Parts: sequence; structure tokens; C-alpha cells
Amino acid sequence: MKINSLYAVNFRNYGSCQLQLPAMINVFYGQNAQGKTNLLEAIFYGAFGMSHRTSAEEEMLKMGTEAMAVGVEYASFSGSHEVKIKKYRQHERWHKEILLDGARVRPKEHYGALNAVMFSPEDLQLVKGEPALRRRFFDMQIAQTDAVYYDLLLKYNRVLLQRNRLLKELRDNGGSAEVLQPWNEEFIRLAAAIVRRRLAALAKLQAIAGEIYSSITKGSEMLQVRYEQKANNSELLYPQSAAQATEDFYRDRLLERQRIDILRGNTGIGPHRDDLQLLLNGLSLRSFGSQGQQRSGALALKLSQLQYVKNELGEFPVLLLDDVMSELDNSRRSQLLLFIDGRVQTFITVNDRELIPELAGNAYFKISGGCISEA
Repeated sequence: MKINSLYAVNFRNYGSCQLQLPAMINVFYGQNAQGKTNLLEAIFYGAFGMSHRTSAEEEMLKMGTEAMAVGVEYASFSGSHEVKIKKYRQHERWHKEILLDGARVRPKEHYGALNAVMFSPEDLQLVKGEPALRRRFFDMQIAQTDAVYYDLLLKYNRVLLQRNRLLKELRDNGGSAEVLQPWNEEFIRLAAAIVRRRLAALAKLQAIAGEIYSSITKGSEMLQVRYEQKANNSELLYPQSAAQATEDFYRDRLLERQRIDILRGNTGIGPHRDDLQLLLNGLSLRSFGSQGQQRSGALALKLSQLQYVKNELGEFPVLLLDDVMSELDNSRRSQLLLFIDGRVQTFITVNDRELIPELAGNAYFKISGGCISEA
């Protein structure tokens, strides 16, 4: 997959910009707060219809404006395509339009059309950060290549929200817990289906990540990734196959914890509580790994995300590297560049242009105060 051009109107600090992007390695360099990350965010928005930095899309509008647009022209194995996203305020309400090859589409029809992987300094916390970081990483990886999984997640989150509302009402106002029953059954069905797909994807991810980590460490260490499922009473389970993700598991656990869920006003079990556990030579990488080992683990996970998409779809996604190069030592930086060179179209933001070696076909863009000049 390759992006050929990008345009943005009233996006962050850009009033209007248009870039032709023929190169495989595109480097945006300049001082801080000049607009480098905003360009990567525009590509990410074109790919996913959301920001990697904020949940409030209105924050992406240039100050003083009430409409913005992003457009990305790209080529994939299926041909040339264009995605356009508009966000605008009209009659005191915000509206959003997504067009794919000129036709208006829904978000779930857009998601997965333009595949991208973002690697930012926050991703270096994948190993030692909160479980939500690893769930988001894993969900985005699977959803890009599996439309059914994306749909399951949307439905699950809606059911979870409604069930939590009912739990709060029962806690605050009393009433019969029978009102939960229809939502419980839908929750059980969706939760089991999500975990089955996660476990099937994890088997593939494990093989890829283990091989990449071994190459980073020259075979001296072994990385293992396993699924951590939270049960009741702080019990942790580690299912190995999709066959272990059963509806009966959730049906029994929901019944066991119904009283405590009502008291707390939220659902304490389900895919939204699960995690990925990373083991290095059999020990927790989060608890016992050095900072260097944890960064190697995070790098292996992000590179495995690229390879996973390639294996599932037949082509690499584009890679967005937001100020990561300065956070990696020379060895890990070299491993990253070796992986992408000539295979993955990559967009890199750096303060220091010299951090990126001169590779064949690199393109450099100097960013200063929202102005872009090709260097």
C-alpha cells in the first residue's frame, strides 16, 4: 500500500496544504511545535476517521474555523483510491462525511480501506503501560484486516454501555435484576466471539513477534505473547485456543458476580478487561525486563503489526513514525530501518534530519510554522 498524495484544509495549524508523496521514505523534520506530527495525524485520520491524539475531533480544526477536510490518494493491490473526510459545523451541530472513491460511506465501510500503523513514543509503553494500551494495539491490528471483528467491537461496546447504565440504575434506584437478562445474553454472545477471534489472531501474532524479537536480540532471548483473561475473584486465565472462549464461561461468571456488578455500577468481566502478557525467557517482561528489553519488546510488537497486516491482506500498510527515532538507540533504529527499507512506505517525524540515514529514494520535507518545503 502506498500513499501518493495528501491534502488538508483547516487542519491543526495548516490552512491549506497539498503534498505529492512519490517516495517510500518521507521525512518531516524541523523544530518542535511546527506541525510535523499534524501531518501524520492527517494521514491517520484519513485511514481511521479518528485522531491518535484526541477523542474530540473538533480539536483538530484550525483555530477560528468551523470546517476542515483531509484527503488521501493511495494505491493498493485493488487499484488507485481516494478517501476524503470532512468535518463541519452547520446549524449549531457538528457533521462528518466520509467519501471513498467519491461515494459516501459509513465508518465501518471506511475502516480498513487505507491501512496504517502508527508508532509514537507512547507505544514504547506497550510493555509496561496500562492494559488499555495493549488492548487498543491488538484491537486496531485485528480490526484493520477483519471487518467482522470490527463490527463485533462496535456492538459489544454499545451493549456494554447499556448494561452499565442498567447496573447503575439498579444500584441507585433498586428494582429487579431481570432487566439485565436480555443484555446479558447479547453480552455473552459478543464477548465469546471477540475472544475467539483474538485468540486466533494471537496465534499468528505470537509467531511473528517471536521471530522479530529473536532477530533484534540475535537469538539470545525468546519473546512469548499470551492472552490474559480476567475471571472472578482476581483469577487470571491463559486460554491457548479459540475453542476455550465459550459462552458458558461468561454466562457462569456474570451470574456469579451479578451482585458486585450492581454495587459497583459496571461490568467487571469481559474483553474490555483482558490483557496481553509478554514473557521474556518465561518471565514477565513488564516486571523483570530491563528498559532496553522492554523497548525491544515494544518494537517487536509494532513491527509484527506490520507483518500481520501484510500476511492477512497481501500488502504492507503504511507506517507512521512520530518522533520515535530519537527514543531508540542506534541498534534498534537500525533494526527498524532494515525492516522497512524498500518494503514499507514510511512517514517519519524528527527534529534532527541526521537521525535518518540517506536511503535510496528518501524524500525530505522541512516543516516550519505550518509551512512545508521539500529539501
